[in-house]
Amino acid sequence: MGGRKDSTKRETMLNQACEILSRSGVVDTSLRSLAAQMDTSARMLIYYFGSKEKLILEVIDHEQQRAAPDPGVSSSVADLRTYILADWDSITRGEKHVSVRILEQVFGAACAQDSPYADYTAQTLNRLIGNFETRLVAVGIPGDIAATRAVVGLTALQGYLMRYFTAADPAAVDRDFFRFVDDVILAPF
Repeated sequence: MGGRKDSTKRETMLNQACEILSRSGVVDTSLRSLAAQMDTSARMLIYYFGSKEKLILEVIDHEQQRAAPDPGVSSSVADLRTYILADWDSITRGEKHVSVRILEQVFGAACAQDSPYADYTAQTLNRLIGNFETRLVAVGIPGDIAATRAVVGLTALQGYLMRYFTAADPAAVDRDFFRFVDDVILAPF
């Protein structure tokens, strides 16, 4: 199997894997099962991605690159609130919806001892917390309070996502999340 890897085929495989993994789950889908559903072989997936874990991480990165660009940091609380609520919409039902379902599964799998996802998860969480802390400081929240709210906010977001993706009434979770943003994250300090 020497030679050059086909970038179009790679792109197609990433898209197929994303769709399948968001439906069937990261943990519950073996490489062989994934390959069969993609109408290819496990050997071909290993050739292109190296392992199931590397494929999953590439799927997440691929989907995040396709998502809408970040609007940048604002110094207005109203703009930050708008950004947070738009991001919530994007990750629960918009263009980030599929990759976030996979990302949350990877975060959960990272908790296992010696998980191949641990480093990726730690780096991603640190980046997300740092980005959110920067946004909070930009609207005038003192650094120490912003640091705490960034951790609390991201941790709560993960819980709200889990509730949203499994809820009988997602609209109730929307309302709870919006209250959390106003009453905790953006509350006066």
